[in-house]
Amino acid sequence: MAPQMGGKYHGSNFGFAMDQSTLTAYLGMISLISLVYQSFHDIGLSTLLTLSVGIQNFAYAALFLKVCSQKSVAGISGRALSLQAISYGLRLCSTTWLKGYIPVDGTGDWLYQMLDASALLMALKLIHCVYKTHRATYQEDCDGFNVMYTAITCFVLAVLIHPDLNARPLFDTLWTTALYIDVVAMLPQLSMLSKIGGEVEALNCHFVGATAISRIVSLGFWYHGFVELAPLDGGFNLAGWVIIAAHVIQSLLLCDFLFIYVKACMSSGLNPRMQLPTWEV
Repeated sequence: MAPQMGGKYHGSNFGFAMDQSTLTAYLGMISLISLVYQSFHDIGLSTLLTLSVGIQNFAYAALFLKVCSQKSVAGISGRALSLQAISYGLRLCSTTWLKGYIPVDGTGDWLYQMLDASALLMALKLIHCVYKTHRATYQEDCDGFNVMYTAITCFVLAVLIHPDLNARPLFDTLWTTALYIDVVAMLPQLSMLSKIGGEVEALNCHFVGATAISRIVSLGFWYHGFVELAPLDGGFNLAGWVIIAAHVIQSLLLCDFLFIYVKACMSSGLNPRMQLPTWEV
């Protein structure tokens, strides 16, 4: 039987620390959203793309607070973090100097890229915690996923099918590779949680839940931006349909967990604990 993730913790001091950490993450996210709203006067539909990355930053902050408070990476998938870091790196190769896939409002001038860079740095720091600093607590036997094979497969698919908003095949392909990797990046994390089973800690819940919300927000942006992906000659919008399908698949993969997460938040507030079934591994 796989070990229980994180176990149950007793004592009011630890419970307060968990509440304080969760509250800190939420207050930080609310402050950032308020600052952006006050600083940019042309906020519109395209800002959803920036909001999506901002929510993902909150997800990493919640996970980082868990690691710092517990000195443990139990229940965290190093493979999922590695895929996400690759995705951010490839996306930044395009968005830091080309305008094809960034918000058209003021947040696309620097904030969107800065949030992506922040997410990348946090993912790299968490990877270091998983494989170096707190490796003794890493449940590697429950985290089996071939990162390199997945990345290469996504690259090949991107070479075959990609939009051309940058009008530069190489960078269009890199951005699309990042998108395809992002679609499957949470699979190792969800698989790990299912294998370990038992009670999922609050900050782990917030990480996966916020990631799911981030992907749904991104789907909303690309749903409205579908027509922008159509070929100039009026041909079939294959790239647009692939991007929408990728986001839908991503959302469906996370929707079960998101439903349980929202239900737990409604019953437990900002400190939800979710009970998952345990699988034999």
